[in-house]
Amino acid sequence: MSGQHIDPELNDVLQDPELLRLAGMLSQAETQAPPLDDAFKSALRRQLMDVAWRSAEGKDSWWRQWLSPPRLSWVGAAAVVVMIASVVIYTAAQPPGGFNEIIIQSPQADQSAVALRQPILVSFNQPMDHPSTEKAVQITPATNVTFAWNGDAKMFIQPVSGDLAPNTQYQVTIGPGALTKTQQSLAAPTTITFVTQPSTPPAPTPSPSPKPNTSLLTNVQQLANIGDGIQYSPQWSADSGTVYFVTSAGALESVQAKGGSASTLVTDGASLPAISPAGDRLAYVRSGKIFIIALPSGSSVAEIDSAATAVTWVNDKLYWGSGAGIFTLGDSGPVQLSHSPDSSGGVISIAPDGKHAAFQSGNTLLLLEVATGHTVPLGGVGAPTTFQGWSPNGQRVVYGNVIADLHGKTVYKLPEGDVSWSANNVILLGSDTGILSIRPDGTDLTKLADGTFHAPAWAPDSSTFVYVRGDTLRAATAPAARPQPSPTAQASATVNAFMRARQSNEPDTARGYLDDSGKAAYGSGNPALIPNSDLQFKRFYILIPDRRRVSQRAARPRQGPGGRLCEGHRYRGHRHVRQRPASEQHWRRHPAGLDRRRGPGHA
Repeated sequence: MSGQHIDPELNDVLQDPELLRLAGMLSQAETQAPPLDDAFKSALRRQLMDVAWRSAEGKDSWWRQWLSPPRLSWVGAAAVVVMIASVVIYTAAQPPGGFNEIIIQSPQADQSAVALRQPILVSFNQPMDHPSTEKAVQITPATNVTFAWNGDAKMFIQPVSGDLAPNTQYQVTIGPGALTKTQQSLAAPTTITFVTQPSTPPAPTPSPSPKPNTSLLTNVQQLANIGDGIQYSPQWSADSGTVYFVTSAGALESVQAKGGSASTLVTDGASLPAISPAGDRLAYVRSGKIFIIALPSGSSVAEIDSAATAVTWVNDKLYWGSGAGIFTLGDSGPVQLSHSPDSSGGVISIAPDGKHAAFQSGNTLLLLEVATGHTVPLGGVGAPTTFQGWSPNGQRVVYGNVIADLHGKTVYKLPEGDVSWSANNVILLGSDTGILSIRPDGTDLTKLADGTFHAPAWAPDSSTFVYVRGDTLRAATAPAARPQPSPTAQASATVNAFMRARQSNEPDTARGYLDDSGKAAYGSGNPALIPNSDLQFKRFYILIPDRRRVSQRAARPRQGPGGRLCEGHRYRGHRHVRQRPASEQHWRRHPAGLDRRRGPGHA
């Protein structure tokens, strides 16, 4: 018992030798340890690993720390979050509807005052097949239209007549037949609904000179039946003997102004006819192309693959506008002159001189300068208005019965009516109640007749005109207008207006009275009219349109006061020249009534 540990408190109890022997046997017996449980081993191993990682913290590399079990869990969770965010961002970046759905949109959708003269824009989220998409378009009420595309995802729908009906609800439906470039079809029809602006209420007009119900027209006759649609687009031959027009069915026809049977040049689908100044060619749009035919034979001359929205001739050269801008026909094909200021808008008319164009951008009518691309809003930004035409020389534009200059400044407000501006500066105003004639400055207002006179169009001779009444095309002869002021009086008035604009510090208005050579010779805003040239110069003033009287001035300055100013006048072949010292300054009355200041620095 000496080598064994016995609890001292048991010594008093274990006095019996037998008990002591038994206790010794028990103390010497070895107890077999039970086997360790697997869960216990795993828990113990995890605890040991945690202790080992903590003991090594700060001593090992950074990647061992980040690969420790607790941090590894955080890294895994962060990776999952990044993956989810990437999926969300990728999904949001996809086009509306993804790649399995065709989405159709239009800026005119649900609008209540859409301008009458503008194309209907339809945008797709995928490249579309042009023929199937155009074939799938249905318009209510039924309207004859042409199509133009800007790429494969923007389609322009243009009424053949150029105008939508006022105060009308339109529904443009693209049916399931529309296919994408990958031949995917539209799942269901999509309808775009909008309402056009109401017609402008009639403005009060000055009292016309003739008595009511008294017609001043002669040779009134019916020429042809054009149907109950809105197509018309009249074009006159150079000799004023034949008028070309488009019926409501899209047929391009011609008829003699003195009457007779109409002849058909194109059976259907024609729009925007334009006859050349010489009258030997006629261009028109059909099926997204421009066709040029010879007159009077009707034989084909050229074919241009361009969906035009406006066509005209400038100095016997073809100009046209499309969704991309303004083009002309060069020796080797189309030449772009100007880019479109708004891809969602369109060119609706080009000036007779080709230097400006009317452009519809939403509800805003813009005046576009072709050479520079500069635009001026007509009638205010966003103000619905209607383009009505140009002056014969292209220096004035008519919109909403307002005559404006090329800066958009109002020159005169016309009475209400459909406008046609003749070559001899007489404007016709046709309406449901009659037809008026008036000068561009508001003088000589005359009521020619009562009745319905829609869309009048002057012939080149400024005597005969055509108009629409009901579903018929008619012609009439207007009385000769009162003679205009003499050319010298007009020249004097022009110079006086030019000088008043200079004195009023309105350089842009003053430049409007100059031709191209005048604009090139003098700097804009130059108060002394100093020419942008060397010391030797000459100028010509055309005082009479037939050039029988011309004023020519030539200066040949020398050093010192010896410079001379020469002025000559030529009238019907006779010439008179006089010399004046260049230093002399005074006012002199020009033979044509023009005031000119003499002296250095003045012309």
